Formats: sequence, structure tokens, C-alpha cells
Amino acid sequence: MKKWRIGLIGVGGIMNGVHIPGYLQCDNCEITAICDIDPEKLEKVGEKLHVPAERRYLKATDLMDSGLVDAVDIATPDNMHCPIAAEAVKRGIPFCTEKPMGMNYHEVKTICDGANEKGLPGMVCFSWHYRPYVRLMKEQIDSGKLGQIYHVYIRCIKDSGLWEGRRLEWRFDEKQSASGVMGDLSSHMFDIARFIGNEFVSVSADAGIFVKERRELHSEKIVPVTTWDWCNIIAKMENNVNATFQISRTTKFIGDWIEVEVYGEKGRLDYKYVEGRQSLEVQTGANEIQILKPEARHDAIQSKAYLNIIEGKTDGLEATLENAKKCQAVLDAAYRSVKENRWVDISEIEKEG
Repeated sequence: MKKWRIGLIGVGGIMNGVHIPGYLQCDNCEITAICDIDPEKLEKVGEKLHVPAERRYLKATDLMDSGLVDAVDIATPDNMHCPIAAEAVKRGIPFCTEKPMGMNYHEVKTICDGANEKGLPGMVCFSWHYRPYVRLMKEQIDSGKLGQIYHVYIRCIKDSGLWEGRRLEWRFDEKQSASGVMGDLSSHMFDIARFIGNEFVSVSADAGIFVKERRELHSEKIVPVTTWDWCNIIAKMENNVNATFQISRTTKFIGDWIEVEVYGEKGRLDYKYVEGRQSLEVQTGANEIQILKPEARHDAIQSKAYLNIIEGKTDGLEATLENAKKCQAVLDAAYRSVKENRWVDISEIEKEG
């Protein structure tokens, strides 16, 4: 069995919390090099993974030129996803990036088109594609159990913007995270809506900032927050489906609550994720309510999906580069809607790209 040599670029929270545990469950890969601009993180993760000091890099291009990796995994702040992916494309190295893939549709399309022209495998890390409950939800909808879909309501609310003492990290800086909570959380929710079978046509959005100032990351200086804390989006979808998204990171005492409600001509579905506890309820009659749980066939690992893409395998449910482009177009449309106070068609963004 070939073992793919994986290089990790950006070894912060999401890499350690999601990506690395996934790779450690896969027999056909090994983490051979790591990169981060923070020497302390490099040392800590390097020691944990037994990656020797000479295989720890401060520059992504040095890692890619080392001859030590067959593919890279990029989990940096948003503004660096595409520049690093561009270097991977230039070198013919498969890549995956955290979401959102870029700061705007043009740069994402440029990277994706470049990779496709070279036949280079790539993936965006929309992690909900690999959640068993979400795969089960998609299966229920695809089966036609709900009939024609009428409404989709998606809520994603957290208290993470209200953590006491939280400083102005990259998520609160528009130069590093263009749309703040919209890119951070809405991107996942837009992707879930697409994953269960609904393409966006146009959007109308509103957004704002509640916590307007924070201390700088490495000083006591108080500086302005330049990214949104909350956003609400109304969307017109294909097949006359309408969707509403409520997104916030300023909901006191609610650490992590995600809910997806789908209503169709034959029934309804309600998926809840509350502080790690999940449930799925499907109703198709006045007294016909089912509480469903995933089975083994719904299990998936994001890092394994990336390795499958590299090997040319697919289950048809992976978050491909096409997903990255589609979601970025919706993000750009929603961002423009807030700025210009109008409905924005997705085709408007795609034509400009």
C-alpha cells in the first residue's frame, strides 16, 4: 500500500482538532512535514507527531520544495488559503484548504481552474459533508420522503464572540477574514443547503458588529473589530425553494447550536446539533414521526476523503473544488448584498469571475 506523505501548513486549532486526528486513523498516509509562522506551535505539534526539527518549516514554499511531501493540507487564516494553494498548483502538488477557500470568488475560481487544467486533485474542508447525521439527512431528502421541498431554515449560533478576554485574532480582521462570521460559519451552512440538494439563485443579506473593539493579539492596545459578528440571509433557491439563514457568534449562554429544518409537500425534517448532542426527526404524517440515527454506512472521515480524492476514488459526497467555487459565489453575493442593500444574483458574481 502506498503511503501518501502529507505536509501540514498551519498547525493551529482546526488542524489539531479535526485534520490531524483524521490522518491518524488512515493507514495510507503519514505526516512527514509541518509548517507554521509560529515557532512555538511548530515545536509543540512537531513533538506530538514526532516530526523532527529539520522537517518543521516557517515558510510553506520551503515545505513544498523539500521533497518530503506528496500533498499538502492548508489550515491558515483565510487570506492565505489561495496564495498557498497557488504555490501548490504551480508545483503540481495536490492540496486541500480550510473553508472558505478564499477571500473572493475571483481568486478561488483562478485556483480551481488552474488545478483542473493540470488535472490536479483538490478539496475544500466543508466538514459537514462527513458528519453521519448530515449524510443521513441528505439520504432522507434524496429518497423523496418529503416530496417537493418548499422551505429550508438553517440556524447556526454560538457564544464564541463573547468569550471573556478574546482578543483581535485573525477572524476579527477583514484583511485576513473578509466577511467575518459570514465566511467562518455561513459558509458551512450554505454548503449544507447545497449538500442536501438546493442550489442558490439569489440572496438578500444583513449583517453587523456588536463587539466593536478588542485588544490586539500581542498588546493591550484597543483596536476596532472590522468583521461581522452576525448575519441573516434570505435566499431564493432553484425549484422555487426558499431558505433562511440565521448566523451569530454573539448569543450568550449558547455555545454551539446548529439546526436545519426542511419542509416539503409530504413532510418535514428537523436536525439539531446542540453542544455536541445530535438528533434527527422526520415526520410524514400526523402521527408518523421517526427519530432516526445514522448507521455504519453514514460514517466518514474528512482526511480520508482527501486521500481518496488524491487516489481518484469517490463516493460522490466529497467537498470538491467545485463546491469551493459555488460556495464562494454565494458568500460574495451575500457580502455585496449587505454592502449595497439589495438582492444579488449568484450569476452576477459568476459572470464577473
